[in-house]
Amino acid sequence: MLSEPAVDKAFFGREKILGILEKRVNALKGGYRQNVALTGQMLAGKSSILHQFLHTLKDRSLIPIYIEVVEEPFSSFVDKFIATLLYNYLISLELEAEKDLSNLMEKAEPLIPHTTLAIKKVKSELSRKNYNDAYRKLLNLTSTLKEETGKSCVVILDEFHNLEFLKIKKPYLHFGKIMMIQKDTMYIVSSSQKNTIKKILSEKLALLYGNFEIIEVSGFDNKTARAFLEEKLQSCTIGQGHLEYLIDFTDRNPFYLDAISKKIAEIANSRRLISIGEDVIIEAFTSLMYNTNGTINQYFTNNIMNLFEKGLREDYLDVLIAVACGFNTLKDIARWFDKKNPGGFTRKTSHLAELDIVYKNGVFYEVFDKVFKFWLKTVYHKKKTSLVDDIVSRTNDFKEDVKDDIDEYLTERQKDITEHIKELLLLFNGEVVEIEKRHRKLPRFVNVESEKREKCVDLVACQLSHKYWVFQVGRDKTDELAILNFIERYYPMRDKVAKKICVALGGIDSNALLLAKERNIWVWNLENINAILRLYKKHDLICR
Repeated sequence: MLSEPAVDKAFFGREKILGILEKRVNALKGGYRQNVALTGQMLAGKSSILHQFLHTLKDRSLIPIYIEVVEEPFSSFVDKFIATLLYNYLISLELEAEKDLSNLMEKAEPLIPHTTLAIKKVKSELSRKNYNDAYRKLLNLTSTLKEETGKSCVVILDEFHNLEFLKIKKPYLHFGKIMMIQKDTMYIVSSSQKNTIKKILSEKLALLYGNFEIIEVSGFDNKTARAFLEEKLQSCTIGQGHLEYLIDFTDRNPFYLDAISKKIAEIANSRRLISIGEDVIIEAFTSLMYNTNGTINQYFTNNIMNLFEKGLREDYLDVLIAVACGFNTLKDIARWFDKKNPGGFTRKTSHLAELDIVYKNGVFYEVFDKVFKFWLKTVYHKKKTSLVDDIVSRTNDFKEDVKDDIDEYLTERQKDITEHIKELLLLFNGEVVEIEKRHRKLPRFVNVESEKREKCVDLVACQLSHKYWVFQVGRDKTDELAILNFIERYYPMRDKVAKKICVALGGIDSNALLLAKERNIWVWNLENINAILRLYKKHDLICR
């Protein structure tokens, strides 16, 4: 684990996800079991959520068993599972417990003889190298404990996909069979490999797929990210433009926000500054991302080494760098390599998508992690292609890249949100993108006119065919009346309107959404707009 999970006072936000977990635990106590799977990119905060959930779980009638699944001998996994079960059982009785397996067994045996006997059978199978039998008996310990004590277990398997490295034959098949009959054990699994865990749940645990509620963990929302930075940088003042730049640059990822804010605070304190400017941000980025001993640089470098087999590393990295540098369609990637056949890159981009390094949206490929993308383009690629090994010059080039990125963002920030969207529409050129899990073809517009309304702004985009796409852009939450007014405004020109789109930057209520669907009006929220902006190499919108 790159950093320790944030717990208690160090934990920030995530109330909605914690609320779901608490609700599922309460349902377990009432006799209804619903398992949960957390998915999301590495460093998105899944482990922190799980540790905070454990920290707040005070119910003595439940036994939590948290295991971080790593590549290790199966015997180590068995010992951790057993020790955690016994330790938390003794804690639930308010007894002192040492974190030593032999002492835990000795103290627990008089209290739960059936469970400790079952544990001895697990260890016996393990000593005879009957790993599959030991694995099944291990997973069944929670049922034995429930029968003996009446206490249900909540089993948390962090980085669940690593079960396959325990050298158990068909680990998910056995897991599924045991889980199917365990109605009193709740499982919470997590994985930083989104495609892998979804494949495990939908294929290897297909019969139990409906038993898992899948929760996607991404970065903070804008409000939480802003509050996080303001708290971490409270000893200094920082302009709203620079604050929002950090939110945009990190994609609200809690790890990057934490690392960067700590480094900024450290630099500011060492210089005894009362305000944070561009120069401090540039120095923090240089220290963390450019310098070889920087936390973020080391993380990315190690990731590259671990993700790709040595013989294939350069081939895949070259394609990844092309995408990071903005060549994000197969045709563009072929142009990067000066090749005529874009189809030759399909296998490599598909493999990068399987590894959750890039994602495919319609015809576009994009790097998942915005900070990683910036590092690939400004650090890794430039070091790799530099003809003259001049450290000072390269460092200054990186600082200039950061300065340019900040200045570009601040310039773009001055524009009104509707101006951003208007510019985006004029970039469309017949590409196919995915919005709300449906593929949409974005036409080429020759002109976009805007008109300010009382509570929104309308954009009327004209195609060559003189058909129109009309957009209602609203900052506040869109209600049913706003949709009715939108329909009424464009009823007279209904024969010329090809598509009506409600851009609900502040969200939309359920009745308004239902009405929009009935009238064939697309609804794009802030997340949808930002996803499209990224594909066209634009900064996210941060609604204030």
